[in-house]
Amino acid sequence: MVHTAIIGLGGFGTNLAHRISDHPDATIAAAVDVNRDNLERAADTFDLDDEILFTDAATMYDASTLDAVVIATPPAFHLQQIRDAFDRGLHVLCEKPVVIDLEEAHEIADLAESTDLTLMAGYQRHLDPAFREGYERWHEGDAEPTFITGELTQDWSHHFESGTNWRTDPEIGGRGHLFSVGTHVVESILWMTGLTPTHVAAEMEFYDDDERIDMQSSLTVRFDNGAVASLADSATVVTERERIRIWDEDGALQLNARDWGRPTLTTLDTEGTETVRDVDHEGAEGKFEAFIRAIETGEEPPATVDDVLRVTALLDAAYESARTGDRVAVDLEVES
Repeated sequence: MVHTAIIGLGGFGTNLAHRISDHPDATIAAAVDVNRDNLERAADTFDLDDEILFTDAATMYDASTLDAVVIATPPAFHLQQIRDAFDRGLHVLCEKPVVIDLEEAHEIADLAESTDLTLMAGYQRHLDPAFREGYERWHEGDAEPTFITGELTQDWSHHFESGTNWRTDPEIGGRGHLFSVGTHVVESILWMTGLTPTHVAAEMEFYDDDERIDMQSSLTVRFDNGAVASLADSATVVTERERIRIWDEDGALQLNARDWGRPTLTTLDTEGTETVRDVDHEGAEGKFEAFIRAIETGEEPPATVDDVLRVTALLDAAYESARTGDRVAVDLEVES
């Protein structure tokens, strides 16, 4: 039985708590949240005793016997929380974005390199069968991506208008919508294609005077094989939509999703004929299930620190480009 603590019981944390509770080989051994209402709601939902509920992690660690930690707090807290868990010999599943910037990504990479403990990033697209078909196409076949488009839209207007949500506070949320949500598209493309980005030119509309919290962005990314990607992200559109299309010499693969639902998968042949593919989403493994499997087998988890380094390097360069107006080289020092 994997005795698991969960730190952060907002929306993501509660979803993961359901996964822990449902897993036959895991149990919620402790829960941490600074918000007492969240703790009380979790206690009712998961039938948790008061003695395993905490408002700070240090007290929780002193009082608990654990094997693993699930981190579902805002990004600014992740580095220290991962370090604290590793110091106690605990496996970690951390929600995305895992780090604030590339400096933190390298620090976490060094931590992961120094231990046999599992560190899994919460990029769930690595487990989605539609996205996995893209990964297999460009990692197991001979085709090489040549042109890529991707976009994601969502409505954060209520956050921007109120100015009270942590997502608009760079000291807690780190950066804006591209960093927090658009990262799904950026990271998925990097993971599926295996391409190495070399340069990016970006434009952003910022919420804050310090130009840290973006509301809309557009990126042009150049890869080492000569491929080009055109990516767009908006937090000021009334509904959630997502689309990725990746072309190669055999045609293209297209993924579409709406309202955070499961994506449809369409392939295009060299004549442009579209075929909608059947995708078995019901049989897909969940994040926590994959995390437990990695712990039990010692195998690499589906989303690793290398994935974190790659997406963070590209995002760092994109934000620098948007602030300076220059085309910026991507500082990527990991294997592609």
